[in-house]
Parts: sequence; C-alpha cells; structure tokens
Amino acid sequence: MTLTLPEMIIAAVGLLFIASLSAVGFRRLQVPYTVGLVFVGIISYYICGQVPQLHQFRELRLNHDLIMYALLPSLIFSASVNIDSKLLFRNFNPAFMLAGPGLVVSTFVISFIMYYFTPMNLAASLLFGALISATDPVAVISLFALVGAPKRLRILVDGESLFNDATAIVMFTLVQKVLLAGTAFSMLTLGEAAYEFLFIFFGGLLAGAVTGYIMAQIILLVGDDPMVKIALSAIVAYTAFIFADRILKVSGVMACLGAGVVVSHYSSSRFSTSARIYLKRFWEFVSFIANSYIFLLLGFTEDFYLFGSEAFNLESLKSIAWGIIALQVSRAIIVFGICPFMGWRDKSRKIDWKYQVLMFWGGLRGAVPLALVFSLPEGLCHRMLVVQVTLGVVIFTLLVQGGTISGLLRMFKLDRASLFKRFSEAHALLLARERGLGELRKLAAIWNFPHDAVGELENKYQEKIAEQRDELAKIVKNKEEEKRALRRSIWTQVLNAERNTFRELFESGFINEQLFRELDFWMEQQLETVISSGVQPSPIMRELFKKHPVIDFLNRLRHWSFGKKNQAYILNQEYLCCCALAVGVLGARERLAELKRDDFFKDYPEGIELCARFYDRGLGQIRQRLKNLERKHLELLPTIASTTLQQMVYSNELKAIDELLENGEISERIYSHLSAFFHQRIKENGKRVYRKILAGKADTDSTGHEAGPHSRPVKPVK
Repeated sequence: MTLTLPEMIIAAVGLLFIASLSAVGFRRLQVPYTVGLVFVGIISYYICGQVPQLHQFRELRLNHDLIMYALLPSLIFSASVNIDSKLLFRNFNPAFMLAGPGLVVSTFVISFIMYYFTPMNLAASLLFGALISATDPVAVISLFALVGAPKRLRILVDGESLFNDATAIVMFTLVQKVLLAGTAFSMLTLGEAAYEFLFIFFGGLLAGAVTGYIMAQIILLVGDDPMVKIALSAIVAYTAFIFADRILKVSGVMACLGAGVVVSHYSSSRFSTSARIYLKRFWEFVSFIANSYIFLLLGFTEDFYLFGSEAFNLESLKSIAWGIIALQVSRAIIVFGICPFMGWRDKSRKIDWKYQVLMFWGGLRGAVPLALVFSLPEGLCHRMLVVQVTLGVVIFTLLVQGGTISGLLRMFKLDRASLFKRFSEAHALLLARERGLGELRKLAAIWNFPHDAVGELENKYQEKIAEQRDELAKIVKNKEEEKRALRRSIWTQVLNAERNTFRELFESGFINEQLFRELDFWMEQQLETVISSGVQPSPIMRELFKKHPVIDFLNRLRHWSFGKKNQAYILNQEYLCCCALAVGVLGARERLAELKRDDFFKDYPEGIELCARFYDRGLGQIRQRLKNLERKHLELLPTIASTTLQQMVYSNELKAIDELLENGEISERIYSHLSAFFHQRIKENGKRVYRKILAGKADTDSTGHEAGPHSRPVKPVK
C-alpha cells in the first residue's frame, strides 16, 4: 500500500515531532540522540501496528533513493561546510589512508570471512564487504561535541567518514558492475577498475569544487543578504550531487564534499559574521532533520526485515554475528595497521594510541550501507541475507559501540577540557560576575531600590566572585602554571583583537579579499601556536611578506618592464598591507590597555609588558618598511599614500554609520543609502590611484571637491 501525499506530510511532521522530543530527552541523559532514535523507531513501528488509524504508516521504511538523493547530500554538505578545512588538510594523510587503501583492505577482509563462515557466495560476500566498509560516526561526533573531546580526535573520525562514504560507494559500484557483468577477475580487469575508481573519485571532487567555486563567485553579486546566500548554499549542495552523479557519472558524494569545502573556504570572506552564523545553524538544522529521518526510519526498517520477517532465522543470526566479527577484525587491521605509521617523520602529527582505540571503536555504520544494500537487484542470490546482516551490523554498531564510546572517553580522560580552556572558562565567568556587580552598583546609585535588597544582592555577588577566584586557584596547581595560563590568556585576547581589526578593515572595503584571507590565515596560525603550546608567536610582518603569494609573485615582476600601472599595483598592495598591519597593532594595543586596567592581571604585569614590547617591535618594523618603500619609490608613494589615507577615512566614516544604526539613531533605509554611498566611494578611490599615476595629476571632479551622496556627476566642459 502506497501512502497518499497528505499521509506522507503527516508522517514527515509526526516523525520530526517525535525526533525533536526524543532529542531533548536523550540530551539530558547524555545519550547520542541518533542511537536512541533507533529504539524510538522500533517502538513507533509497533504502536502503528496496534492502532488501526496508524496502520498505514507501517509502510514507512528506508530505501535507496530516499537516502541517496534526498538525505545523503545534505549530510555530506553539512559536514564538509562546517568542518575545519585547515585542520582537515593538516590531518589529510591519515584520513585519506584509512578511507582509500584502508577501505579496500577492509572490503576484502570482510568478504573473505563472510565467504568462508556464512552461506553467502563470493558475489554476495564482496558486495557486503564493499557496502559495510563505509563509516558513519554521526552518533560519536555528537557525543564528542557534547563532552568536549579533543578537536583533533573529532577531525580524524569525521574526516575519515567524509572520504570513506565516497570511496565505499565507488568501490561498491565497481564491484557490482564487474559481478553483474559476469567478467572474470584478471589483471586487466583490476587495472580498468582502478582507473575507473580514480576517475569517479577525483572526477566527483573536481566537479564539486568547480560548482562550489562558481557559486562562490555568484555570492559576490548578492551583497549582504544572508537569506539568499544560505539558499544558494542549499542549491549548490544538490546541484553538485546531481550534476556529478546523473550527468558526469562520477561520485556525487565527492562532489558534495568538494563543493562544501570550497564554500567553507570562501565563507570567511564572502559571508558576514552574522551570515556565517546563519549558515552554520541552517546546515546543523538540515543535518538534524536528515539524521532524524534516517535513524527513526531505521527502527521501522529493522522491525520489518528482522523481527517481523519470516526469513529471519537462526542462520541469519549466525551470519549477523560473523558480520560483526568481520567488521571488528577489518577495522582493527586498518586502524592499528595504518595509524602507527602516521607522523613517524613529524612527531607532532603522531596519532596517540588512545585516539587509535577510539577511532577503532567509533567506526559506526549508518546511512551509506543502508542506501547501498537497498540498491541491490532483487534477483541477487542471498540478497535477503545481505540485507539482514547489514541491518544487524548497523544496529550493533549504533547501540553497542555508540552506547559505550562515552565510557572509553572517560576511561582515557579525554572528556575533560585542557587546563587552558578550563582556566579561560573560569576567568570569563569571573569577569561576568564582576561586571554584574559593577552594574548592580550603578543601578543602585541612580534608582531608589531598597537598601536591604541591594545590600543582600551585593553580598551574594561578592561571595560568588570569591568562590570563582577560589575555583581559578584550584585549576592552576602552582604559581608557574598560573603564569602560563595567564600568558596564554593575554596573548589569545590580544591576537583576537588584532584579528577582529583585520575583519573590520575588510568589511569596510579598506583591504581586498585576498589580503584579508592571508592576514586571517596567519592570525589563526598564531592563535593555534599560543593555545596549543603557549609559545610566543612569530611576527606576522616577517611571515606575511615572506609567503604572501600575490606580493611574492609581483615582487619578482618588479625587475621586468610592465609599465607604471603594474608598479603602482604592486606598491599599492604592499602599502595597504603595511597600513592594515599598523591598524591591527593599534587594535591589539587598545586591548592591552584594557587588560592593564583589569585587576585579574595585576599580579602578572610582566606578561602584559612582554606582549606590549612584541607589538612595539612590530610597529617599528612596519615603519621601517614604509620608509624603505618611500626611498625606493619616491615618485609614486605620495599619490598612493594620499589615496590610502582617504580609504582609511572612508572606512572610519562607514564604521560610524554602522554604530549609528546599532544605536538606533538612523533608520535601516538611511543606513542602506549611506552604506552604499561609502562603499561606492571606497571602490572608486581604490581605482583612482592608478588613474592619478598614469595621468600624472590628481583626479578630482570639476568642482575641486568630493561629491556627496545626493550629488550627480558633473559633465566636463569641452
């Protein structure tokens, strides 16, 4: 019996309502909601069978098209757009080795065990080995986030899964193609299969990357409209998948992954702060919906194929047990056989044995094996047994491995945040308490509150502040440890202030996207250095001019003759970079001045002084570089300096407009008009420098002054 459209809508809303209530309950119990939803799905299937009005909803179950074309693209894109792409690329080798060669080894190990110990023939064993090798650690990742597991552990598990899904689908497709064609295995067949594997895998990645890049260029035309940008991100997710899978016949999953990583890469500069938050929340919501449907319907499907099927017998149960054993053996071989060799040259990239154990036990199975098993042709020998074993293995990994992974985290003490993170959290709470007390005293001074109520609340807050100071003292065991924590806290706050200054310069149009991305990248590297090791960062001035791709390339062209305009562009970029760094130093100094007034840091003045000297040296280096530029390019620099100064003034005017809007002093309509005016002036001023240099004179309007937002361009008199 097929459900009607109204019944399908009722089912979709009902399942989402059940998933939402379940998620709240399971979160309070600190149980991964995806694990709990399988139980809820089984119970819901039983209830539908007992209530006559709900009997038709027993027809709900997972199938290949629902998973592959409706739910999987959103899951892959959501994971790739929200993943830390820089950290992923830093851990690319272990993730790719586990998902590439590791998956091939896993396929053959599982196939060998299933062929010799279960009734499956060779074809069914190979297909089962290929489809069950795809990991789906969504339950583990949600638990890692819940308990605050180390970020690198999360990226290793999640990164492997992203590549693993694609390689498993490609592997399954090739095995199925060879088996159904009746082709005998030979070196030629294996060579052709390897070529097709690489073509489908990397072809999908390239197709997705190109689709994501095109969408990133379209986003430039949208302006500051977060709703349209998020809608475009949804379009690119499914466009990349369909374009790759249905038209190019390459991996749609890899296309989704490539598109997501590209969109994530450009989101830092082409999405405003609020739009990036909307993007993250939107795709988290989409992922929640997709996972809710998958795991609830998995409960319906399990009940139908296992508990409610006449074909399920003792032989099926034995095969499921062998499937679980085969899965654990293959997982142990690839994790403990590959991970120990990662980082043997670079010790900092070595994977700890505790991480390896968690990666082994966290290799859950989910959506991809289910989509693949339901795509098996009806006439395949032992098809029902393959379906039953797949469902049994998936349910075991979710309930047993997913349900016990938290115990492993606690046993290895990986559920606790680092000392610096605990110190930062406690310090933030102390600042909040102190500011709350200050606000209380202000309110008491300007309003006629009862003295007893004010005194009681003031005493309460003073007690809380004292308790919080004691808590901070407990976190750090000795004076030296406290100094290290304070030093990291100072550097983190100051570097973040400098980084935010660069973002403000970019959003106001003072620096271009490429320069901002390079500055932001180096600031992130410095923050990671401070947080992970507590070491003082290296001067960004030296690193930037040593490795900035645009400046490095263009500096090589200085000795070539490309005319005045090219020289002006080179010099303008370098001058803008110096000015941006100088403004960043000022932002850092402002934050340092605030920290000096903070009573919390009064016992560690040498830390603030050390940071201040670092920025003083940085400012001196910037001034020296500007002097060198002036000495080498005396004829061009005055024009560029004048234009840059005007850019800085425009940027500050734009910032003032933003503040007026935030304070409610101007309306949205006025803000939009003035903001567009200043952005246009910034754009024109950036181009004007080249016209001035080429013309050899100032480029002003015929009236000799700048036009206002309501002025019209004046035609030159002939």
